[in-house]
Amino acid sequence: MKLADLLKKVAFRYTSWFRPQYRYNTEPIQLATLICEIERLKETNGAIIEIGVARGLTTRFLCEHMKKSGITQTPYYALDTFGSFIQEDMDYEIDQRGRRKGQFTGHFGYNDFATWQKNFRDFPFVKAIQADCSTFDYASTAPIKLAFLDVDLYLPTQKALPMIYQNLVTDGIILVDDVQDGTMYDGAYQSYMEFCKQNGIEPQIIGNKCGIIRKLGTHSSKDNMDHECERMASANAAD
Repeated sequence: MKLADLLKKVAFRYTSWFRPQYRYNTEPIQLATLICEIERLKETNGAIIEIGVARGLTTRFLCEHMKKSGITQTPYYALDTFGSFIQEDMDYEIDQRGRRKGQFTGHFGYNDFATWQKNFRDFPFVKAIQADCSTFDYASTAPIKLAFLDVDLYLPTQKALPMIYQNLVTDGIILVDDVQDGTMYDGAYQSYMEFCKQNGIEPQIIGNKCGIIRKLGTHSSKDNMDHECERMASANAAD
């Protein structure tokens, strides 16, 4: 047995180095829904935008699917501060939502815009944008057909949602992460619920923490879209 194989054998059996790990902060049902919606909307004109990308694990997962499925003409915008939370947003959580001072300090401070871009150089359809999602001009990426909003806190979610929705195509979809009450990041939950109420949208949460917003057209319905996703899932399983 080669030394490399022997070391792998020892590491697998007697250490935790080779233990399978789930490295995503998003739940499996969120990833599955995102893939399903990319497939459903692949013939629809419009961009995909992910807001709050951190290291880019979810970005890589989705872009790997797009590359292998030949969906490389669809622009994929990755929007982030590529740093920590905005101070105003953290202050709001402390002053208005009763969060502890320092609770959000230092989160995502490891990120670096240039390094992130370099890590995605094999995906030319990905365009990274360093900006505050609360003030970004979403019309510059319009039309948007799919958005994944994962910015955790109340203010950026509350400010970004109406701007994204305004630039969303008919039958497009927004997925909002961390829509879960009673958690550290339940500002996203509050913003999502408020937006749905203000716009007459029935809240729909998949899994434990993903809020869905669909921009339904005259001849479309949520049930029809859900059935289409189920149909595609069944077809892929049969293949």
